[in-house]
Amino acid sequence: MKKFYLYTIFLLFLFNNSFACQLLNVPIGSNINTAAQTFEFVDTYEEEAYEEEASVVFFDYAEDFCQGSNLKDTELEVIIYKSKLAGINLVNLDQNNKNLVYQFTKDFISDPGADARSEKWIGHRDLSVGNLLIFYGKVKHGSEIHEFLEISNPEMIDFTFGENLIGSEGQI
Repeated sequence: MKKFYLYTIFLLFLFNNSFACQLLNVPIGSNINTAAQTFEFVDTYEEEAYEEEASVVFFDYAEDFCQGSNLKDTELEVIIYKSKLAGINLVNLDQNNKNLVYQFTKDFISDPGADARSEKWIGHRDLSVGNLLIFYGKVKHGSEIHEFLEISNPEMIDFTFGENLIGSEGQI
């Protein structure tokens, strides 16, 4: 019961802060028709066109789905598995605009901590609440640091990565 209460408070807080941020208002696990109301670009998904275990990732510009954020040059990834929203990811590879995802996470979700803002920090933070899995992090790829935010839930998280994750055609 305590988890339900905390989850409800979190959702109320999240929705109050995210009315202008549509990408946070689509529940993980919702069907493709519900997801397509916000993410129009997933309306081309046809479950029959993919192998049974395939998850399909669709790409777009995150800034288009979150007014009041500074997500320029940040990629939005929407992952669909068996006609359900499995995950939402934000990825910033731009080395000229660092900490965009950090600031978004701090403003709209939770503060990942001051040390995570450092340009040299590598790691991840679990910001999960209730049944919502939220991970913020930075990884080093060659000499560059890439920043990410991943949102899913326990039922769908396994479908957001791995060899069965394929890119959709005709995206960014």
